[in-house]
Amino acid sequence: MNLEYAMGLVFGLAVGLGVVALLFKKKVLDMTFDERQELARGKAYKYGFQAMGVSVILYGILDVTVGEWCDTLTGNLICFCIGLTVFAVTCILNDAYLSLKEQPRKVMTLCFLVALMNLAIGWANAAHGTVVVDGKLSTGAVNLIVGVMSLVILAVYIINYALRERETE
Repeated sequence: MNLEYAMGLVFGLAVGLGVVALLFKKKVLDMTFDERQELARGKAYKYGFQAMGVSVILYGILDVTVGEWCDTLTGNLICFCIGLTVFAVTCILNDAYLSLKEQPRKVMTLCFLVALMNLAIGWANAAHGTVVVDGKLSTGAVNLIVGVMSLVILAVYIINYALRERETE
């Protein structure tokens, strides 16, 4: 079973890196930020890192006091996703999420596809009974967690984008 998880993780990372490389090649992702955006991204990174640090501490406290409620990989991923979500939301709210050359609709579409794909895989895992194993949240929940994180980021981005469009009119 561990070999299957490792192979799945390696395959997922390879596909993810391939998609990112393709997006850079197609100029969908172009990381050119102005000074104001760089400063805002620095603050967002700080807040995301702090959120991840706090969530790691809380995860450890829960693990010691309540008992093992999820496997280690899933717990670490939850902490990472919390930090990444704080970073992304802070960047979005400070207009530092996209570079000056990126197109918002393409990025929203990509985020929607990532969320949809992960939620579909997560539902399949839930149907096979691999989300909770022996009373603990298992690695089968990873796709659901990433899908929910992607939906939160997408929702904040769409709301912020709509409000900015309304302001410019």
